[in-house]
Formats: sequence, C-alpha cells, structure tokens
Amino acid sequence: MRPARILLGCALLLQACGTPEGTASGPGDDRPAVNLREVPGRAPHPFRQFDQNVFHDTLLVQTSFDLGDSTYVMVASNVEETFEGLRLIRYRFRPDSTVERMAWSAPAYDSWTMLPTFFPLDTVHPDDANWVLANYGEKESWGQKVMLLDFEFMDVGFMDVALPERVMEEDTLRLKRRNVAPYMRYNEHGDTAVWLFACDSVYLYDDQAGTLDQVVHASRLRYTFEANEGLALWVDGRKRLLKRPA
Repeated sequence: MRPARILLGCALLLQACGTPEGTASGPGDDRPAVNLREVPGRAPHPFRQFDQNVFHDTLLVQTSFDLGDSTYVMVASNVEETFEGLRLIRYRFRPDSTVERMAWSAPAYDSWTMLPTFFPLDTVHPDDANWVLANYGEKESWGQKVMLLDFEFMDVGFMDVALPERVMEEDTLRLKRRNVAPYMRYNEHGDTAVWLFACDSVYLYDDQAGTLDQVVHASRLRYTFEANEGLALWVDGRKRLLKRPA
C-alpha cells in the first residue's frame, strides 16, 4: 500500500456547469431518484459492499466494504451501547485467520449512521488511499464527515450538505435530507482536491456566511481541500474556509 499523496497547492477557480442528463437512482435502496447533471470528475468507487465477515460477541456490524487488497472497512459499534457509538474500522485477516485491526476512525457519537463513500486518489490502484465521505445522521442525513484513509483515518472536516427530496407523507409534502455523497464527483487540479455535485439541488445546512438551512442549485457549490488551508466551501465562486478538526 503506497502512502497517500500530500495535497498541496493553489485553490481551484473552476466554475461548475451542466445540464440535466435524465433521471437516475443512486446505489442503495434508500437513495432517491434525482436529475443528474453532467459535471467533470470521477464518481465514487464501487467497492463491494456486504453484511460482514467478522463475528464477535461484543461487535455490532452495520455493513462492510472489500477494498480489493485483502483489507476491509466495516461500520461497527459495540453491542452494548457506548457514548462513542459507530466507527469505521479497517482490518485484514492474518494467516492464522485472526483479525488484525489496522486503523479506526474517530467515533460518530450520537449519529445512527456512518455510511462511507469512497473516492480513490489513484484510479489504477484504488485501494492505495481514499477520500472517505461518511454520511452522518439519524433518519435523515446531517452531512458528510471527510477523512483521508491511508495508513490511518485522518480527519479533514465536515461538509454541511445533503440531498433534498420532497416526499408526500399523510397528504403533506415534506422535505427530506438524504445522503448526497453518491452524487458527488471528485477532481484533482494540481495539488487541490475538488468535489462537485452531479445533482440538481443541494441542501446546505450552513453557508459559513450567516445563512442556515437552504436549498441551492448544485452548480453554485463545490468543496476543495489544500493541505496548507484545509477544507473549504465555495459558494458562487467565493471561498469560505471551514474550521479544522481538533
């Protein structure tokens, strides 16, 4: 496993654009149909997802992913509820079939979900290093925890975004917030990592300029990461740095 490339460099001044390409559903039964936009970048890598291949009396596994290099990532918590809650755990099997825990993420605390979406830095060797966008939430999405997974999980920040969906409930039209990560697209411009949105609209919890809880057109938003500045939200071409993880 190669070390991750260090992301350094200038901010991207890319203007997202696109037209509706049709209606499609993202992977997973709980993801709504959306109008996809044609935007540059790579879709998430479809690592094989399965229930679990590790069974332990104290471990409660929600789901697992095969990274294709004889290592796996599970979403798991203790059977007995703890304050920390869910974590992502990367592991592998030793020759004697025992399990080696290789890396583990910060906990999700009171979030009921920590569903990861993977964006490899290297498409030839997607198992080498991955950006991980972990969807936090309960019945709806709270946004995306951003981590870089190489030899360990490195916290980068949080994307306050979700996929808006309007549904009828008891004759009332309600707005639901879903996992937007499967509809994001990843780019690298020099040493800058860039995420765009391949859907029509995005629910933005906090625009970092005083406005909360708004639905905006996806072409107005992007996120970037540079090692010297960290994660940044761009709204209408204006950069808003986000608070770095402690």
